[in-house]
Amino acid sequence: MEDSDEQPADRDAIPGEDVGVSTIETAVQARLDALDAGNYRANTELVLEGFAEFLREERGVDDLKELTVLDCRRYAQHLRNRADDPDDALSAASTHANGPYFTIVRAFLSWCVDDERLDANPARPNRVRDALPEYHGDRDRQFWSSEARDALLDALDERVRVELDESQDPDPTPFRDRAVVAMLAFTGVRGAEVFADPRDEHRDGLRWGDVDLDRGVARVLGKTRERQSIALTDGVVDALDRYRRVLAPPTDEWPVFPTRHRPSLAGAAREGLADRGWAGEDIEAALDEHGSSELLRRHGIAPPALSKNGARNLMQRLCESAGVDVDGEYLKPHGGRRALGDRLYAADAELAQETLRHESIETTHDAYREQNAVERRERIEDVLDEE
Repeated sequence: MEDSDEQPADRDAIPGEDVGVSTIETAVQARLDALDAGNYRANTELVLEGFAEFLREERGVDDLKELTVLDCRRYAQHLRNRADDPDDALSAASTHANGPYFTIVRAFLSWCVDDERLDANPARPNRVRDALPEYHGDRDRQFWSSEARDALLDALDERVRVELDESQDPDPTPFRDRAVVAMLAFTGVRGAEVFADPRDEHRDGLRWGDVDLDRGVARVLGKTRERQSIALTDGVVDALDRYRRVLAPPTDEWPVFPTRHRPSLAGAAREGLADRGWAGEDIEAALDEHGSSELLRRHGIAPPALSKNGARNLMQRLCESAGVDVDGEYLKPHGGRRALGDRLYAADAELAQETLRHESIETTHDAYREQNAVERRERIEDVLDEE
């Protein structure tokens, strides 16, 4: 038999995949292909795409076999930095050693070992876990009190009345602000589901095309990255309806809560007009003559939505103006969701679960364990009183 430079074919090789070569992206895709469709697969895809991007852009690593323990430790430090950033969507609850981000990455690398793509899991050593943020429970669990909520809404109602009395062409801003507070107070929505997240191109704010006022529902991109329906109570429908009449959005793609940040509006106008073939000098001349807001409306270019950070700043200004606070702090956006969940949970745990869109009732029980403790205390007292 003649000698040959060709090697025997690997019987387990995947068609189209080079034997002995496994990029991180191909490994991620193989991992996703091995999972059933659903929330876990969607969450895994989100986390692993971010992991691969970090390795590629920050560490210069594309080949899975070149991945080291130090690369994983640097990723853990990256998660820690994101958890420390108040403007970032990630929290220590998501990024600590037993949180979803690190757990998904570690599970992926363990799968790579089982699939004979890696010899060992580089995310397993303790020095990687030690770089992750610590988590000792959610200490910032503000709940809007009904008194503070109503006081803020009353102040915003008064601003709307003044605007209607004093202007034939009302400014939409007071109507927008009241609708923002109503949405946060009475729908259980998360801020990232209605406001823009600059770190996530898919979270660009709630659009009017997503809102059905006649049926009292809206569609949002949920935490699971699936489109989900939220219920709009009568007060929310009324606030949105009156706001929409004043705003008069030219298209369904118009954000429900557009930003008022002038540089962002001007940037959107420049980009939109350039896409329509306008020359740079013509764009600048039009901006000088009409202003960015008018140009956006005239040409049907949707402005950027209010960002999550912008919403926090807005709530702070509104609370300061109305003299409203909860334990000395302004009403934070997520506090409205927690407060609504707390009130619903006390009446009907399953209604709270459905409204907050928790995946399981256990999640709802865990979120309101304090409410559980209060109820248990009352039941214990009832039993003792019967003795």
